[in-house]
Amino acid sequence: MLLVRILFWSLFAVFSYIVAGIAVSELVFPAAKPDISQYFDPGDHLVSRFEGFDQTVLSVNDGWLHSRLEVAPHAPGPPEHFHEAFSETFTVKSGTLSILVNGEKRTLKAGETITIPPMTRHKPFNETDETVIVESNDPKTLPVEFGYHLTQLYGFMDRYPNGPSTPQIMMQLSVYGSDADSYIADGPPLGVQKAMRVVMAPTARLLGYRKYYPEYKPRP
Repeated sequence: MLLVRILFWSLFAVFSYIVAGIAVSELVFPAAKPDISQYFDPGDHLVSRFEGFDQTVLSVNDGWLHSRLEVAPHAPGPPEHFHEAFSETFTVKSGTLSILVNGEKRTLKAGETITIPPMTRHKPFNETDETVIVESNDPKTLPVEFGYHLTQLYGFMDRYPNGPSTPQIMMQLSVYGSDADSYIADGPPLGVQKAMRVVMAPTARLLGYRKYYPEYKPRP
């Protein structure tokens, strides 16, 4: 009987913390975030030392970024991941791009294109000694909302010499919630990853993780 009571009150305490934490962090002290419709200008760079990526914003139209991606020689690229709501098109202008698609490696040479549908795990990277240039003819390269979180996440990751640990990256992603449409391919199912972000967000906020770091805003 005592064990049942302890279990009940432990679960009640956890549930109360989650509900109270969400209410305080989202309603009483909502995380600061800039007007993303004014966040990007043509010529801005989204740079990740950790991934070896440098994206240049070519234009901003109707909630989408049109960008050109430079993948440095032997760049590892991002962890294998997927997006829930948008597709990505990679058109190689020069060099040879390697990309994992659902665990299968493909290589794209100049003039070749691949479109990654939503919910498809993928990972672009560079195995060669030359820079790869990727630029889709479709001006809708990335949603502005995703581009915003990408710049913030790039800055966060690059402040760690060897990259952030898994708990650190999960804490940062939890502050973004479902607004950051990027999920770990080898993680739990999508619904579980979303729930984990909700549960972890109040603790992440208390530990100093933020939705917006002004120092990570892209610049020309």
